[in-house]
Amino acid sequence: MSAAVDTRFYEKTGARILFALSLLLLAWRFAVLPQLGITLYIDEAQYWTWAQHLDWGYFSKPPGVAALIWLSTALFGDDLAGVKALAMLCYPLAAGACWAIARRLYDARTAFWSGLAVLTLPMFSWLGLFVSTDALLTLFWALALWAYLRALASDSWRDWLLLGLVCGLGLLSKYTMAAWLGAAFLHLLAFERPRLKSAKPWLAAALALLILAPNIAWNVAHDFPTLKHTADITLNKTHSGGPAALGEFWGGQWAAFGPVLGSVFFLLLVRVRESWRDQRTRLLLWFALPLWAVVSAQALKGGANINWAAPAFAPAAIAVVAWLLQRGRTRWLLAGLALNVALVGTVYYWPTLLQVAQVDSPAKKNPFRRAAGWDELGRQLQPIMQNHPDAVLVADNRTLIAHMLYELRAIHPAAASWNPSAMVRDHYSMTTNLNDYVGKDAILITQAPLGGEFARRFASIEKLATLKAPLDATMVRSMDVYLAHDFKGY
Repeated sequence: MSAAVDTRFYEKTGARILFALSLLLLAWRFAVLPQLGITLYIDEAQYWTWAQHLDWGYFSKPPGVAALIWLSTALFGDDLAGVKALAMLCYPLAAGACWAIARRLYDARTAFWSGLAVLTLPMFSWLGLFVSTDALLTLFWALALWAYLRALASDSWRDWLLLGLVCGLGLLSKYTMAAWLGAAFLHLLAFERPRLKSAKPWLAAALALLILAPNIAWNVAHDFPTLKHTADITLNKTHSGGPAALGEFWGGQWAAFGPVLGSVFFLLLVRVRESWRDQRTRLLLWFALPLWAVVSAQALKGGANINWAAPAFAPAAIAVVAWLLQRGRTRWLLAGLALNVALVGTVYYWPTLLQVAQVDSPAKKNPFRRAAGWDELGRQLQPIMQNHPDAVLVADNRTLIAHMLYELRAIHPAAASWNPSAMVRDHYSMTTNLNDYVGKDAILITQAPLGGEFARRFASIEKLATLKAPLDATMVRSMDVYLAHDFKGY
């Protein structure tokens, strides 16, 4: 295929093919969900409870993820796919934004392969099955870079204000978006300093902060729980860190990129002088490396989750694809994409592969294990709650209360966190107070032995059942259920 024909092909049909592949991938993920044998993860269940009471903030996160679930369930229902639907859509949309970025920086060919690379990255393919704050953050991170390029090119009020809008929505999704704003300011300072004399970038930043303002006001009114929580996990975690944790984090980043694309990305870093001389590569890395640097520092200090730098993968993937195409390494690119799809498929069907292989204790080797069994416990708990309609559901940890509130959504039980110390340690200890139910009976659920502090607070307690949800022949998820009479107060 000649260069001219090749260019016309990508100009005419590249975007349409990428759109079709995005729909196909999204359909694949929706088809995989019911085969995994899971319900919501703990964080997803918690976010779902947030979405039942929309507010400008929550204990550990700004309101974006709750609003996303609220809209998703309003459109598609409260079942597993309905809760996840719009979050799953965010990653194909982010791939579309990366297509637009690469189209503006390079050409239609690079745009197509960049979009496809982002679409199939193991990082986003894994996150694409779940609801997390990374979904909206990744989308707004990519959209912000696209809007920034538009603003630099046009210098119009419309594009600068569009950038401010996107950044504001990103901040409402996750405070990590502040790293994007910091990178943009430093980029203007280093390479576009005359623009800082204009009011446009400053008003874009002001618009972003204005959009965030209701969340800031919420934090002020509630003694800054989200900011304190964010600062705690960012600055104050002082265990499980060190060089080993940093190495584990970067090993995870390589795997989350895929073996071929991850290796090329590390090559870009090794040859940093060459990468930095290319203005386009430098810009893409500028909006990726600072976030990786911040999370690497977190890993060194106290450990870091692999997904904490997820948005950085979007611009970095474009840089990797462009590097390969510019050097005629199309076969490397195709091999990298094919290997990524194979790895993703292996993970998606891992529970099925464990069954086919008839391995011993498959639940221990199942990466989806943490989301399994809660629906069965909920089905067993529901008739108990219905037999005691005036009792309040009480759990001694956020995992149980979040999961059971979701699984019992059909009966909407009153619920409260067990919190005699009155310490605010999670969303439920902040928003519920069992003292509001003095004189009432309670259904206590726990996965630990019932301590003496419970007996002192009730007239009497009787055990009703031990609920069990087998995960395999050797592993069971269980929960004890008690009926506690006449709560006396803390």
